[in-house]
Amino acid sequence: PYLLGTGVYVVLIAVSSTLLYFTQARIVSDAAEELERRVALFAQLDLWRQAGMLAAQLFITNRLIRWIGLGRTLAVLPIVTAAGFGVLAWTAGRPGVEAWQVFGVLAAFQAAHRACRYAVARPTREMLFSVVSDAEKYKAKPIVDLFFFRGGDAAGAGVEKALAGAGLALGGMALMAAPLAGEWVLVGLWLAS
Repeated sequence: PYLLGTGVYVVLIAVSSTLLYFTQARIVSDAAEELERRVALFAQLDLWRQAGMLAAQLFITNRLIRWIGLGRTLAVLPIVTAAGFGVLAWTAGRPGVEAWQVFGVLAAFQAAHRACRYAVARPTREMLFSVVSDAEKYKAKPIVDLFFFRGGDAAGAGVEKALAGAGLALGGMALMAAPLAGEWVLVGLWLAS
């Protein structure tokens, strides 16, 4: 059950990342006239995210785990995901909001999500394997890292397609993110207990 829970945690990471990716793709494709500028901006943001993630892994993650504990550290990414989708949907739904403002919120959300995913959740998730035997770890890790992660990608794509088909693009993702994040937090807390 513990290793299955770790797999569920990974599925939820993949689903949230896939939903965010499709949201980005939709926002970028909706503004074709500004596509080149936005692609260049995403490239520059990616450079800054990488630098920020390295700094966070070196100086923050270890202290964060010691300060708030493993379970709460595992809960950081789900909380960032729910809050990010909520703010993005709220911003996009406000009257008079321009595309560049929605794009700015998306860029900030994506930066926070990736930083939390790679600098906080990934190292913390790897620590979960320290409580199982080496045999269990080396048998389960490829399944968790490949099967569960790719399954989560596929599930995220299916969820996004269903939401878009129902006309619930951004608002639907925000509504989906809240209960998903709640379950995700509970899984993280259970894994750390």
